[in-house]
Amino acid sequence: MDTSLAALAQYAGPNPPEGLTAGLAAIADQAKRARSAFDSGNDAGTAAPVEAGLAAVRSLRAQLGSLPLSDLARYELDFRLKVKERDYQDAVLAAHGVTFDAVADDGLVIGGQAVKLSILAVNRGASEISVTNVAIAGFDTPGACASGSAKKDAVYTCAVDAHVPKDARLTTPYFSDQYWKNPSSSAIDIFEPDVPFGVPFRPSPFRVTFHVKAGTAEVTRELPIQFRYVRDIYNGDKRMEINVVPAFSVRITPPLVVIPAPASAVAAKPVQREVHVTVTNGAKGAAEAAVTIELPPGWKATPASVPIHFGHEDESLSARFQITAPAQVKTGGYSLKAVVTSPATGSERFSTGYQEIEYPHVQRQQVIKPAETTLKVIDVRIAPSLSVGYINGVGDQVPPAIQQLGAKLAFIDQDELAWGDLAKYDVIVTGVRAYERRSDLRAYNHRLLDYVERGGTVVVQYNKMEFNQAEYGPYAAKVSGNRVCDETVPVKVLVPGHPAFNFPNKIGAATWAGWVQERGLYFLGEKDKRYVDLVSMVDSFPDNPGEKLGSFVEGRLGKGRWIYLGLGLWRQLPAGTDGAYQLLANLISLGKAPAEKAAATKTAAAR
Repeated sequence: MDTSLAALAQYAGPNPPEGLTAGLAAIADQAKRARSAFDSGNDAGTAAPVEAGLAAVRSLRAQLGSLPLSDLARYELDFRLKVKERDYQDAVLAAHGVTFDAVADDGLVIGGQAVKLSILAVNRGASEISVTNVAIAGFDTPGACASGSAKKDAVYTCAVDAHVPKDARLTTPYFSDQYWKNPSSSAIDIFEPDVPFGVPFRPSPFRVTFHVKAGTAEVTRELPIQFRYVRDIYNGDKRMEINVVPAFSVRITPPLVVIPAPASAVAAKPVQREVHVTVTNGAKGAAEAAVTIELPPGWKATPASVPIHFGHEDESLSARFQITAPAQVKTGGYSLKAVVTSPATGSERFSTGYQEIEYPHVQRQQVIKPAETTLKVIDVRIAPSLSVGYINGVGDQVPPAIQQLGAKLAFIDQDELAWGDLAKYDVIVTGVRAYERRSDLRAYNHRLLDYVERGGTVVVQYNKMEFNQAEYGPYAAKVSGNRVCDETVPVKVLVPGHPAFNFPNKIGAATWAGWVQERGLYFLGEKDKRYVDLVSMVDSFPDNPGEKLGSFVEGRLGKGRWIYLGLGLWRQLPAGTDGAYQLLANLISLGKAPAEKAAATKTAAAR
């Protein structure tokens, strides 16, 4: 592939006009002269040929309209010469040793806020340069910078007072809004049409354009205005572009509230759940605000409103609400929204917050998210007065689901695992990859097996290969890489009479509907014959063939049960999958389940 400037003539066809070939040759010739000066160590000597090369590019672009070219050829040539013109402008500034900076006194701003800008051009070259104009964009009627010059080793400076527009767009990725409007299409990024294709983030509207005369060339340089700060003393100075945040950033937790539907209209009682609303003050100085909750008809929030009083910028305060569902609420999904109002902002309502994303090696970014929670009423119930012990895993969101089902949950720490009374729990659940994370679990695993032997129930959620370092189950078993990726494939129940499929919720085809991403992963592979597979599946993907066992396995030891669960409840529960809650409810209720029917036991033994 010929990448030379002369090769651009191909767009004009087999017989390009002489004016085009001569113009391309002139541009290339000046580049060679500049390169020769640079290679000989004469940095200052690069300025004259680079300036001449820029003039040649501009001259050829201006001639394209008069040359005998097709419209397509003219477009292709001008598109590439425009890029080359920018290259030459950058080269002029480099040859003259000119650099620029534009910083603000704040990086997180709100609509209407005043900011101070410091603008400068530094001349480290051999000759004087002139700043003929400075254009400031993104602000309401900012102050102007006077033209000026910078001699050798001098700096042109300008201080400007500006205001962020009252209606300034909140800073967020240009492909995120569609996700929050329609989570079901989260696998598709729909780009906002006014953003240049392929950029990682929407270009900042807060920008400065310098117009400079260096030698014989007039060039421009545009750059975003930044904010300098120290995140921590060990990583030193960092920079970020100006981010627009809400005057009051609102976040609500938990993101999902699950409420078991009443068993019958007669037994229906109001169910309460607690939500927390955290508000961060983006305004300068003290501020007053009030938090309210918007609910579907028939739902109630107590208190109706919570006043909050901020003493300074960036302060965060929380409000707590009790949400009460109607006594005869129907199953389905509902939405709850937190709203903040303030006398200082009039009738404006704030119902979004931002998630900050920052690491030492990247610039700070933020994602704007609505302050909304999904209320999910599910036809599910658990055995009465359940006590669940939980051994935390990695990135684990299963405990909140257990609590929202109505069970009493306690986290088992190292001391309790070592010598505490485990018999007080109806079931003990280990979190996702807990055997990888918890050295105390590996050390005191025999205590769980003793608990099972005396009649307890242990549910072990999926683990990776660390599980294979020892026999942590009641019998020999190894975790494999087996998984089922298609979340829609049928699930075959192998032991229909098992209480996991019957008490207190009946598990049927509807239980396996609406799953997200996958059925499960890291199934048990090689295992002792005393383990019983409770379900099997066949993935739909041809490169993952065959019946998959090991996703839901029981090992009976003494009077109790040891369950391995490769099914991805940890992923389904935060997504609000109804069937996942029903299956979880049955698992934590196993200790109080009626004994299996004889037929079910025989079926299990036969397998």
